[in-house]
Amino acid sequence: MIDDGFAARVFGLVEPAHFTERALGWMYVTMRAYYERYARRCTELPLRDALRAAPVEHITAYSEEIDACVALGAVAEGDYVKAELREFVRRALFSRAHAESATLYNAGKASEAYDLTMRAMERIREIEFESVDRQWFFEELDARQRQRFMDLASSQKFTTGIPDVDRVTDGGGERGEVWMVIAPAKVGKTTWLINQGAQAAQIHGARVLHVSLEGKGKQIANRYEANFANALYTDIKKGDIPSSVHRALLEEYARLRERLVIRTINEWRTTVLDIESEVKHLRASGFVPDVLVLDYLTLLKPHASGGSKQGITEQYTEVGQDVKKLTMRLDVLTHTAAQTQRPKDGMEDVEHILYASNIADCYGLVRIVDFIGSLNATNAERERNEMRFFAELYRDAPMGKCWRMQNDFARMRLGLGFERVEVEPKKKGKSDE
Repeated sequence: MIDDGFAARVFGLVEPAHFTERALGWMYVTMRAYYERYARRCTELPLRDALRAAPVEHITAYSEEIDACVALGAVAEGDYVKAELREFVRRALFSRAHAESATLYNAGKASEAYDLTMRAMERIREIEFESVDRQWFFEELDARQRQRFMDLASSQKFTTGIPDVDRVTDGGGERGEVWMVIAPAKVGKTTWLINQGAQAAQIHGARVLHVSLEGKGKQIANRYEANFANALYTDIKKGDIPSSVHRALLEEYARLRERLVIRTINEWRTTVLDIESEVKHLRASGFVPDVLVLDYLTLLKPHASGGSKQGITEQYTEVGQDVKKLTMRLDVLTHTAAQTQRPKDGMEDVEHILYASNIADCYGLVRIVDFIGSLNATNAERERNEMRFFAELYRDAPMGKCWRMQNDFARMRLGLGFERVEVEPKKKGKSDE
């Protein structure tokens, strides 16, 4: 009801008979008639006016349906409705194509059946309800200024926990951005992501959805518990929480109610569509995430058909594009990670910096993210509970800076004390060019 482009496309695809409730079909017809007659945005006002003139038996049942739909439409930019409708139309197209192609195939027309199926799949992939981003530059100065003031008033930054990074990025990450850290296995990617999720909830009061693509949900919950309690992870796992700490957690959690959802998806073929499905489910229950923590990006598969036939570089690039589109569509800040190639023998004892080009076979996705940093630690640094965080690039600010910081993996906490570290400029290689 608030998006002209969305309404125009819907009115060409949906019929009143598609609705399972008569009230919804009546509402749809009323909105379409108003839109076609006046060529203007659909609001709840024509629904209310039409209801006053409706038969008496409509008034009670239909007014309740209208109230429910208006409440549902309050979801930011109608994303929930768009996602639900997109899936409905896709399923309907697939079902119809499947029946028609089966009829052709059974009649001995295999080639025609294949062609029909391929055309249907192409159309299904094209079903999107996103507004076209097109600007008439010279004519829209006033509109841009209004939007800038609106963006400034509604903007929200989420701290990284590193003061210098927050300062350079004007406060930290923001909605629509994808922030990615890279590191070898067992160096702290999950711990970094948990810290970002905990800070977003605790400091900003943000709603955080933490999606883990490996392991068990109780492990992630134990790690968050260790972070919030500032207690040893090994003690948390055993339930060894002092009564004073337990009381403090209860008070803190009462303040943070409905601010963190942990979702574990251990399916081998997990794609962004599975994550979007989870978000739709949560939104229907009233939980609209502000921050998505994805642990981690390179465990996802491309959602497009045929992804398994691609090389690893193409797959990871497509996954990066999927995550960026999802981030924009959900209007969230996404924190994620990627695993680098294993260090060469002896390199774990030598202080060095990991760059984006160290990501195993997937440098293409680096061009898609908005921020990339690396977690670096030699064996000696690990023993001292130290690591170096290297901020390589950010889309809107100069980076290439490194900080040494204390960490406490035993309590799932990072960022205790910071010291700027000078790094030598990286020699350009083929991948950088």
